Amino acid sequence: MADMTDPRQRWDTDERFAGVADASAFASGVEELAELARRPGWVTEEPEAHLVPHLRDATIDGLQVVECQTRDDGVLAVTATYQPGASRSDIRRRAWALLGTIAEPAASVREQADGQAVVFEMVTGIPDGSGPFASHGHSLRLTLLPAATP
Repeated sequence: MADMTDPRQRWDTDERFAGVADASAFASGVEELAELARRPGWVTEEPEAHLVPHLRDATIDGLQVVECQTRDDGVLAVTATYQPGASRSDIRRRAWALLGTIAEPAASVREQADGQAVVFEMVTGIPDGSGPFASHGHSLRLTLLPAATP
C-alpha cells in the first residue's frame, strides 16, 4: 500500500499544518516586480549580448549550459544539463547559482518539474530608481535535463 500522508502536511513530519506568520511584509516587492513585468517594452532586447556571456562563463559543478536562444516573446530559453542521479535539492542549488550570475535587484523564480526536466522561470530586473540605469528587465526559462551517460 502506498504511503498515505495528510494533505495538510507541508513536509513529512509536519504536525502543525499551519505556519507562524504570513509574508505580507515582503508583498509590496513581489507586487512591484509583477507590475514591472507587465509594463510594455520592459524586457530588454538582445539577452544574448547582456546575459548569455555571464551564463556561459559560469562555472557551476555538475551543471553545463548547452544552448541559449532568444524566443520571439523576448524570453531567453536556456538549456543546461545536470549529472544523472543528482537530487532535486542539488539541481535547485546549482540552478540558483547559475541564475545568480544574471540576477538584478528584483527577481522572481518559479520551479516546476516536467518528467526528468526541471524548469526554472525567472523574471529579473531593475525597478524604477534602483540603479544607474533606467528600469528594465529580463525573462528567462532555464530547462535542466539529465546529461547523457556515455
